[in-house]
Amino acid sequence: MHVETATELEDIIASCAREKRKCVVNVSTSKCGPCKMLLPTLEKYAREHGDSATFVKFHSDEGEDLKRVASEWAVQQVPTYRLIREDGETHAQFTTGKPDSLGGKLYLFLT
Repeated sequence: MHVETATELEDIIASCAREKRKCVVNVSTSKCGPCKMLLPTLEKYAREHGDSATFVKFHSDEGEDLKRVASEWAVQQVPTYRLIREDGETHAQFTTGKPDSLGGKLYLFLT
């Protein structure tokens, strides 16, 4: 799910916490090559775990409020992934450009 405002992102994260769902947030930019390369891996896990987790993506270069979120989350480079537990607390945040690394971390978090 692609979000376009910080409010939309915050609402989804809050909804996941209320529903006791995990949330995977992908922070990218509209022109990021590695982000596009890793998208199939992210989509695979979204298909496999969509019943127990919500997958969200936003471009940090699309609007001041999303730039603010990326800054508040201390995003230094993209793609960055933020894994949020069922209680709404951040489990981990990491950056990777490797499909195997992303897949491994998502697998451990989602299973």
